[in-house]
Amino acid sequence: MSTMLSRFALILLAPVAWCAAAGAAEPAPWHPAPPPADDAIYFVLVDRFANGDPANDGAIDPADPQAFHGGDIAGVIAHLDEIQALGVRTVWLSPVFTMRTDKFFEWGAFHGYWVEDLTTVEPRFGDLAALRQLSDELHARGMRLLLDVVFNHVAMDGALLQQHPDWFHAECDITDWDDPHQLTDCRVHGLPDLAQEHEPVYRHLLEASAHWIQAVRPDGFRIDAVRHMPLSFMARYSADIRAQAGSGFLLLGEDFQGDALSLSHTFAEGGFGALFDFPLHYAMLDVYCHDQPPGRMAAALSADQHYDRPERLVTFLDNHDRPRLLSACGGDLERARQALTFQLTTRGIPALNYGTEAGLEGAEEPHNRGDMVFGAGHPLGAHVTELLALRRAHVSLQQGTTRLLALDDELFVYARLDDAEGALILVNRSAEERHWAVPQGILRGATAADLWTAAPLDPAALVVPPQSTAVVVLSPGEGGDWPDHDAIGAAAAPRREVRVTVRGATPGEGDTWLLVGAGPTLGNWDPAAGVELAADGTGAVRLPEGMVMECKAVLRDADGNVRWPQGINSYLLVDDSPELELVVEWK
Repeated sequence: MSTMLSRFALILLAPVAWCAAAGAAEPAPWHPAPPPADDAIYFVLVDRFANGDPANDGAIDPADPQAFHGGDIAGVIAHLDEIQALGVRTVWLSPVFTMRTDKFFEWGAFHGYWVEDLTTVEPRFGDLAALRQLSDELHARGMRLLLDVVFNHVAMDGALLQQHPDWFHAECDITDWDDPHQLTDCRVHGLPDLAQEHEPVYRHLLEASAHWIQAVRPDGFRIDAVRHMPLSFMARYSADIRAQAGSGFLLLGEDFQGDALSLSHTFAEGGFGALFDFPLHYAMLDVYCHDQPPGRMAAALSADQHYDRPERLVTFLDNHDRPRLLSACGGDLERARQALTFQLTTRGIPALNYGTEAGLEGAEEPHNRGDMVFGAGHPLGAHVTELLALRRAHVSLQQGTTRLLALDDELFVYARLDDAEGALILVNRSAEERHWAVPQGILRGATAADLWTAAPLDPAALVVPPQSTAVVVLSPGEGGDWPDHDAIGAAAAPRREVRVTVRGATPGEGDTWLLVGAGPTLGNWDPAAGVELAADGTGAVRLPEGMVMECKAVLRDADGNVRWPQGINSYLLVDDSPELELVVEWK
């Protein structure tokens, strides 16, 4: 430990001198930076990707979905051409550090998240030279490398637990996921929980991180299980790491929750450069795979008002912890295609799970962590490649400001507006084609064209086929310009009154109607902070123009018990209509 402490001090003061002291040649220029607006992140589960060096396999059994299958760092290097051809420029590796390799009861260890030694490379995956080679080859291609680091816990019965039992919280399991103490101080899935607030633990994690920065030169870390560590630790760690690697070094956090207000708090307080957008993840699957109204996605984008930089949210449709996209959509290829169309044209940094382009399926662990298939020629591969190329070609799809334009039970339209170009994303979930005209306040002489074919379209009579997601590119006409495109929820947006009426239920004696929903005005789904309505179920709320209201009506009895309806949420786009009314059905 004392040796690593002295090394870290030298790294902070003179990283090149430290390299020279270690006998290494002076590295090529290295300037870590987060993925640019036209990039996408590609996740590789190393053991399941490709076996590039059979000599390091150890015991493998490709027929056992819980066993190791032989994938390694050399296999990733061997397939960089395919990754690059897909159109992504950032590769995120699952953890490659020395790890538990034995199963825990029936659960396999191949995923790498049961780390035993954060300072060395897992021999099954290769060695330090292989990891540095991957980093160098990516950089030579103008690509980036993200390493996955696990700071919350170690492997069950790991050596660190025996060597430093005082580095861990007392044994307890999370039983109440709303208890902040349990979330940070108790065990996730029984894994020994590191006490990051203890100085020796902090130094251990920081020194290990500094070692990888110096030895491998990644462009950032993906940080596992952020929800289960104190934000004070993350804020301190973020500042110290950027002092070593520079302000462009990306810290991408995984805060596994669907509440936008909580996620925005994590973003603001933890010092992250990016966070995974779980709220939009759930919304996209609900709409495209589970037949929820498109208001779910509209409301998720409306929540951008809570983030300082919503463009640094990382969007995704599946990952190694969630069902594969095709499985979530019941094997329906067209639904999966449309979900990808929405994801790869919306704001944020898109992330893709390995094998999505090959049509991999799997609803639950370990089947959602299947082996990569190369050369599959799957239609989703061509679709992703084309979409990423179109994203790079259109600045509006990279950095356009989001403006919500239309919403009903089946149609959702929003714009992405940049100074030189605009784009419209039109989602029609009905069985009939829908017609929609670009408002004159947006149009201002612009011309419209289909994103894929560049065929001209009449912006006054756009046709959206049934069950489809269309993308239209807008170009300013001669002398044309865009209206001011402030961010959603901008302070300058006028607040509008929305009149609410609840239908479908008769309250009992002593019952009170409450309107609850997303965002602080509606209590963020907490009935105790909701808006009380009149006894006849009527009332009003004031919300900023340009956002989406997502809500339910609930009944609270005299004893404080709350009854929730079983039906879907209600949605309303707060626009400039003379009168805004929302009928909330109790179902």
